Amino acid sequence: MTSPYRKIVLSLALFSAFLPAVIAQPGMLDYPGGPSLKNSRPAAKIPSGPGNGYRRDYQFVHSGNLVSDKNFYWLTVIDQNPAVLSLIIADQRLKAIHDRRLATLKSHVSDSCTWATSLVTDFRYTPEDSLEIATALTTLYRNNKAPFDALVDRHLRPSGYYERFIADSNQDLLLHAWGQTVTGINYIIDQFGLGRKMRYPLIDSPSYDVNSRYYRIVLKDAFAFLSEQENSMTAFYHPSLAVALQLMDVNDRDEPARFEPMEAGENQAAVQKIAHTDWNKYKFATIVIPGNGPVLTTTPISPDNKIHCAIAAMRYKNNWAPFIIVSGGYCYPFRGPYCEAIEMKKFLMTRYGIPAAAIIIDPHARHTTTNIRNADRLMIRYGIPFTKPSVFVTSKSQTDYAAAAAFDQRNLRELGYLPYRDKQVVGLHDISFYPVMESLHMDPYDPLDP
Repeated sequence: MTSPYRKIVLSLALFSAFLPAVIAQPGMLDYPGGPSLKNSRPAAKIPSGPGNGYRRDYQFVHSGNLVSDKNFYWLTVIDQNPAVLSLIIADQRLKAIHDRRLATLKSHVSDSCTWATSLVTDFRYTPEDSLEIATALTTLYRNNKAPFDALVDRHLRPSGYYERFIADSNQDLLLHAWGQTVTGINYIIDQFGLGRKMRYPLIDSPSYDVNSRYYRIVLKDAFAFLSEQENSMTAFYHPSLAVALQLMDVNDRDEPARFEPMEAGENQAAVQKIAHTDWNKYKFATIVIPGNGPVLTTTPISPDNKIHCAIAAMRYKNNWAPFIIVSGGYCYPFRGPYCEAIEMKKFLMTRYGIPAAAIIIDPHARHTTTNIRNADRLMIRYGIPFTKPSVFVTSKSQTDYAAAAAFDQRNLRELGYLPYRDKQVVGLHDISFYPVMESLHMDPYDPLDP
């Protein structure tokens, strides 16, 4: 069955196919009254147009809410781009959508709606809503190419968050980014507002029964709280975004923001070491250990994770690679107190004497697929050479699972691509692979680790 996101992207692609292709012009980045964004790079140094993607020297902009930034980066960029934001606010079609949703939000402060389904459903986007907005955005783009091209070329392309769209024209990349936004907001509302069992309900469900009296009171109070922020909700997407983020906050699902910025915290020593590493001394760039959550809330590290760490420590001491990437978030048991990556790092240091500077944490991954994807991301963003293979080290049962064709199919089904190339079994517990740039792409189906 075609996923909702793919349906949205297909509809937007069909819509945009009737419009002329957009060709980026060299001078489009230097437009009058352009945005003065924090940490933005000089326009002349940013390549533009189709084919240009991630740049390691790109500096991210921030909204103050990292959960929002990671899930909806292009909205963060728009909010801090006066030229584009003013165009969006002034557009009458988008303003009508904004006004309807803001009125709904305000009405829930005093109306008789108390059930989750009646409170949050209207903040989802229907296919008709999405297409109406895509039409307005396309017209805005065609009439104001310079500021929109600057936004795409200075931020969306080099950020890496939209790496799978880099072959698109700027217009189509914007439409695909909007399709992902629709999918992400709807997914959050469905999961944390309506209590629908989404991709992984055993670990990603809401913390409360959404139909309970307590949750209904909390949601009603949340709308009163949001209504006090109406003056800051100026763009068409703000009301639905505010509701989605409030639902995540109500459920304490701030996992994407935990331990950030890692390069200034848990990963600081390793990042400093990377710059001085002689990679020619090693067969592999990194040793990647996937997490395995404990069954008991009283157990910091599971029996299988102890095995993972023991094998990885042996590989490290045999000089396989200069770094170990430990990957795993707060997954099992549901809402458990321990982060797999943090506990593996502690275990490697205390039991095996592995130095902190040799350990890179990924405290966000929630699945075997994203263990590898997130390790790729860290390698790419930290400057670890991905022309050298890395090795995925785990228990025998998980090695057999990850080596099988079924695992490839799962990655294609859930991520849409393989987060590795040239996968090869090299031992009972080891699979070598090369990272791929597509792993940088944000996933709207995983709001706790997008």
